[in-house]
Amino acid sequence: MSSSPHRRFARTLAAFGAIAVLLSAVASPPDSYTQIVYAAPLLLLALLLSVLRSYTDALEAFERDGSQ
Repeated sequence: MSSSPHRRFARTLAAFGAIAVLLSAVASPPDSYTQIVYAAPLLLLALLLSVLRSYTDALEAFERDGSQ
């Protein structure tokens, strides 16, 4: 069953966002400001990867080229 791109985007962003927040919590000291500083770039990367995965075929083309 194929889902809409918007639903796929939301699921992907939630997953990548959770991973980004967890990585920043593990890698940074227990200071809330530092955790935000660590998490912000990772969340932007999560947003970019979610858009690429949901609305373009850029990641699929990258995977196809890498498997040959």
